[in-house]
Amino acid sequence: MKKKKTDWSVWRYLIYFTQVGVTMITPPLVCAFAAVWLRDKFQWGNGVVIAGILLGIAIAVVGLRDFLRFTEKKARQSEKEREDDT
Repeated sequence: MKKKKTDWSVWRYLIYFTQVGVTMITPPLVCAFAAVWLRDKFQWGNGVVIAGILLGIAIAVVGLRDFLRFTEKKARQSEKEREDDT
């Protein structure tokens, strides 16, 4: 029994959607918690928290950019495969 390509594409898009969420949420949260820990541990000012949040946002943007490049590359490959099949 052959599995349909459309079944796999639904799962692929669900995985991509989850990946985008993780890519955008995780870095700012980790950097913010690390910045708060540094502020409390070494008695630094609130500027370190702002810098940590900005660093987390920058990392998230770079991760999203790389992910979008990856998905664009995969879309071009699948389009080329469809053209070769016909």
